Amino acid sequence: MFICLMAFTFFSEYYSKSPATFVVSVLVMLFSVTALVNKKLFFACILHPVSVVRDRQYYRIFTADLVNADVLHLMLNEFVLYVFCSDLEETLRKSGGSGSLQFLVIYFCSLLFAAGIVIVRHYKDFNYSTTGTSGSIMGCMFGFMLLDPNYIVYNFTEGGGIKNIYGGLMYILLLFAYQRKKGGGLINHEYHFYGALGGLITTLTLHPEIFHGVRG
Repeated sequence: MFICLMAFTFFSEYYSKSPATFVVSVLVMLFSVTALVNKKLFFACILHPVSVVRDRQYYRIFTADLVNADVLHLMLNEFVLYVFCSDLEETLRKSGGSGSLQFLVIYFCSLLFAAGIVIVRHYKDFNYSTTGTSGSIMGCMFGFMLLDPNYIVYNFTEGGGIKNIYGGLMYILLLFAYQRKKGGGLINHEYHFYGALGGLITTLTLHPEIFHGVRG
């Protein structure tokens, strides 16, 4: 009963703080777990540029974002969604009434930017495929770095907190460590780079006042 109460409190606070991020994290969890159990569904969801262009399976652009390569990849992305993306949404909500909408715009523009470039670059490469929430998350993280580089996104009991400006670097290092351990697979840093670039461009478009801060 106590564990259930703690879980209810945690998820209630998560939802009240960042409702859009909460919904995204639930969808990612449900789709990823289902796809990991059902391999046929998994391979039908991943981003395969040849299938998108040749067979017009445009849905893959979105389903690939919901499906992660394995349990460790899923847990890593769920953690980053909770720690970084929820803070981005909360910060945007505090600055205006459309904060959750702005978060979703950054998230989906990062996704579309990364997927679009990858499709254009690899639509003739049948062996190329990728999957995971990492591209859109990377866009949110780097967009948040622009908005508030000194924001403390996570406090450790010992050693102090992690500043926003180091969050993207930490995530990249974690992904490199994961990929080294797994030996490649369906995770590629090209997709992450384009996602980050999409997030930066979208954030600057939504908040051009950032340029004044940079110049100042």
